[in-house]
Amino acid sequence: MAYYLELDETTVAPYLLGLPLSPEGREVLLRCLTQLAESADTFLRGPDWRLAPGSECIQVEWVFRDPGTGVLHLLRLVVNDAAARYGVLRIVYAEDFPGLDR
Repeated sequence: MAYYLELDETTVAPYLLGLPLSPEGREVLLRCLTQLAESADTFLRGPDWRLAPGSECIQVEWVFRDPGTGVLHLLRLVVNDAAARYGVLRIVYAEDFPGLDR
């Protein structure tokens, strides 16, 4: 099932918009978020993804390279699935760990 991803407007959306990515890197980030929306059931079913047993939040990490700069990024996201039954997942936390360039 594909989900609608809602980004926390006060923390996550501004943070992601402020990442130092090239235009091509932004496209890759968007593809990562799209892939999360399309494959979230895999994460939601796995107890190892939960922040704690019974938690409404899962943590996922995506690794991608910005094609424009060559910088490798590890993007950590915390996703609240309280509204998953309605097809909505809310990203409540995001943190980027950029690595070395080429």
